[in-house]
Amino acid sequence: MPLRLPPCLLQHLPARLWAWLLAAACLVGAGTSSASPPASGFDALGQASNLALDDPRAAESHTRRRLAASRAAGDADTAFWLQLALVDLMILTDREADSRRELVAARALMSSAPSAQRQRLWLEFYERFARTGPVALPEFRREQAAAREAARMAGDEALLCALDVHDAVLQIELDAVDEAWVALESVDRCAVKLGEPALRAYALGAMGPLAGRVGAKDQPQAFFQRALAALGDLPTRFKRAWLLEDLGWAQLKAGDTAAAKQSFKQALALSTEIADVSGVMRGNEGLAEVMLRRREAAAALSHARAALAQAAAHEGLRFRKVTAQTQVVEALALQGGPELAAEIDRLRAMEALDPTARTGALIARAAATGLRALGRHEPAYAELERYIELTAADERSQREHDAQRLQARYDAVRREAENEALRHSAEVARLELQARSERQRGLWALVGALGLALVGGGAYFARALHHRRQLAELALRDELTGAPNRRAVLAFAREEFAVTRRLNQPLTIALLDLDHFKHFNDTHGHATGDRVLEAFARAAACVVRGQDRVGRWGGEEWLLVMPGTRAVEMPAVFDRLRQALAAQAVPGLPAPHGVTFSMGVAERHAAHDSVEALIAEADHHVYRAKAQGRDLLCAAPLPGMREAGPQAAG
Repeated sequence: MPLRLPPCLLQHLPARLWAWLLAAACLVGAGTSSASPPASGFDALGQASNLALDDPRAAESHTRRRLAASRAAGDADTAFWLQLALVDLMILTDREADSRRELVAARALMSSAPSAQRQRLWLEFYERFARTGPVALPEFRREQAAAREAARMAGDEALLCALDVHDAVLQIELDAVDEAWVALESVDRCAVKLGEPALRAYALGAMGPLAGRVGAKDQPQAFFQRALAALGDLPTRFKRAWLLEDLGWAQLKAGDTAAAKQSFKQALALSTEIADVSGVMRGNEGLAEVMLRRREAAAALSHARAALAQAAAHEGLRFRKVTAQTQVVEALALQGGPELAAEIDRLRAMEALDPTARTGALIARAAATGLRALGRHEPAYAELERYIELTAADERSQREHDAQRLQARYDAVRREAENEALRHSAEVARLELQARSERQRGLWALVGALGLALVGGGAYFARALHHRRQLAELALRDELTGAPNRRAVLAFAREEFAVTRRLNQPLTIALLDLDHFKHFNDTHGHATGDRVLEAFARAAACVVRGQDRVGRWGGEEWLLVMPGTRAVEMPAVFDRLRQALAAQAVPGLPAPHGVTFSMGVAERHAAHDSVEALIAEADHHVYRAKAQGRDLLCAAPLPGMREAGPQAAG
């Protein structure tokens, strides 16, 4: 059975992190012992958040009692911070409208006391989280920079750490996983520095779902286990249940159903203790998935129905309601029952609750399973086709996104290497100048002369660096066509081979050979042959994507490197390149010029131990294409792949 990722690892991941952000922000610098004596002022906010880590409902009741007592005693400062604590609790328990109402009440409690500046900074921090709609990045960055400067001026280390957490959450919402990982590492360091285990558990727990995508050396479950260890013996049943649920899904993805069952059972027990409706639902949903994997239909159905019952009392979890209903259908498909048809209809009707491609795929897969169990094969096949189409589109989108991310990382590393060389050269120049200045400290005239020499040397260094870059660029470019030469395109292919193998991403390489090129040279002259090569380079530049590279391999041969692309997609690339080449004007040849090419394609798989082996396979297929009449694409046979070209089309 394919893995159904939990909502926390799909579109609800940012929502969970957003909720935990507010709790984590309050914990910074506030201490983690819920047994401490009653606090006042800012400490009241941290103490309420500590209580919420164990039991949000009890924390809300306790906070409201303290707020009423503070108001009655005229303690406006403590009342303000307790009001902000209620904002935090509303968001933590998915009560968005209530959180905005509590924010309005908090602003009304701001005072002119000495702590008013800190009140304003934290209130503005919370108000930014209460905003709805898409984030305008330039405006967000300006606000974050201004907030950081104000926090530094006020010496508020707690707020600085909270702003780091906000940065991490935004990067996760934008699916910028590399930037999110760096931000979470910063939060982890901040938590260690301030001695905040609950904040560290937040950072490690947020790293877990990202570990596989960034190529971390540890498995996702290792991060959740470290997060649980960070909590130690602190009373944190609510937070611990979240982490155990995440750990269970990671273990399930790794195929360890026994460990996943234990994690989900512990999460369910903790959520039941504190009467957390959402947590009880999630625990039952995880156990239902374990039982489905084990084909224990009756147990799976029991847990799935229990999850649906909890969903009815928690309107904020529409996606999980859909997931639980798919589990009901799959369990009934295993054990049979007269209500299966009605449950399938109920599942299909839920698609309107969350009309996303991923939800549609879950519903289509479960409906196909149920319809097949009923013997209704034609509609089951239609649902299966819809599932395949939605899943393929989602995977294609993810591959393209990852390929663009890899290209961005490659460009960033290259720029950083250039900047590091410049910084090193500048540091050498600075140290040399300092040594000269110290040796001749008393000679003011000579100091002035050295200053002039520095200016001239800087100009000379800039000119020399520019000249060196020009030479390096020429060394990596084909002199005739301006395309990357053999050295450049081979270096790029080796880099992408290593990266895609490490991240288990597809990589396809193609060798292209211009057909009858010697005939063009012999008949029309070498100048016309050069124009043919230039025309091909222009056509290739129009077709390849930003993350791809095409370079001159030698003579009339070209190498095309396409990370994130599978071999089955190459016939479409071949056709686009043929059309682009046919549209190019070639001086010295009549129109249409009739220039064609043969293509050999190879996709990276486990048997390829080097990029040279991949290129050798592509070279073999080029010879096949030429032997079969040229103007063809040839590759190893793959399901769903066609060999492109006029003959194939015929």
